[in-house]
Amino acid sequence: PVEVRVGLCDYNNQNLFLALVRDISERKEAERAQSRLAEIGELASMIVHEVRNPLTTVLMGLTSFKQMELSPRAVARLDLALDESQRLQRLLNEILLYAKEQRIESQTLELNELLKTLLETLQTMPTVCDRQIQFSPASSPIWVEGDRDKLKQVFINLVSNACEAVQPEEEIRWLLSHQPEKCQVEVSIQNGGDLISADVLPRLTQPFFTTKSSGNGLGLAITKRIVEAHQGHLTIESSEEIGTVVTVSLPCTIPECSSQEQLAEPPFPDFSLH
Repeated sequence: PVEVRVGLCDYNNQNLFLALVRDISERKEAERAQSRLAEIGELASMIVHEVRNPLTTVLMGLTSFKQMELSPRAVARLDLALDESQRLQRLLNEILLYAKEQRIESQTLELNELLKTLLETLQTMPTVCDRQIQFSPASSPIWVEGDRDKLKQVFINLVSNACEAVQPEEEIRWLLSHQPEKCQVEVSIQNGGDLISADVLPRLTQPFFTTKSSGNGLGLAITKRIVEAHQGHLTIESSEEIGTVVTVSLPCTIPECSSQEQLAEPPFPDFSLH
């Protein structure tokens, strides 16, 4: 396959045709690959919908058995069946979430305040409540264009992962910094848990790859898609010197009709969650 473009030009008082012919084999192959991926996504969504409906019926039936008088052995089997059914339901929901195109309902957000409010939400989570989170906000307001709920999902997931990687009472460092020369903001989450090997790091954001015994490998994949939908980047580093650090980089902005001087406020204090 080729693409041909023809134009008329004047050369030495002569009218000439200039034809440019380009081989577009690679472009066509990329288009076919993209089309196949779209078909796979639609198929995955259809399968998830078809499985979720009967699974809901199964869960309702299993839940009704909880009201009955059963032997200890039957209760143990019932609890196992419920746990596995609920795990399958969560997996189907996450597959559907990953397969869907990420639609961003954008609004102007101040990140210091957004992350500060998340500390209260995180305090109620079992994997977080007995860890220490040291949150260091930026010294001045930082504004981004983004989807509030989806950005909350990103940071709750990343902080939860960091907390699962360390022992109770150990510290998680959560830092917000401004990079004015790049017109971007960086949110980094650091933990001192077990290091991640260099061969595993690039695979962490791949769908269905996980190092957890109970994970399904979609949490970081969905997180990466959300960050990229915000025109941002997700990076993961792990070494003896820094521990494991996950960084989300987002483009920053200034709200319309406001100057940087008008937005300036006293520095935010540090907040710690214990």
